[in-house]
Amino acid sequence: MLKDRLKTIRLEKGLTMVQVAEKLGVSYPVYSQWERGKRTPKEDTIQRLAKALEVNPDYLAGRTGDLDEIFNIIRENNPNDEDKKEIIKLLKEYFSNKET
Repeated sequence: MLKDRLKTIRLEKGLTMVQVAEKLGVSYPVYSQWERGKRTPKEDTIQRLAKALEVNPDYLAGRTGDLDEIFNIIRENNPNDEDKKEIIKLLKEYFSNKET
């Protein structure tokens, strides 16, 4: 999960692997191994990675549920009351049309 989140977040931020490695002060091969899942960084490095990528360390390490990602997206976009009503409407429509 860490490797997938590292890559997704890096791409969302428009960064290259080299740029992330430089932010952390590690070599490209070391960072590349983390993102490819060949090696797992230590906990203190996960904390540094999260800070560099501006995300929650627990999310980055996969220690939070998938719903947290949805909540974070909503929080990051600071929806107004009209936006919130539309989001609720969309969710209700989605789940009412979903087969059980």
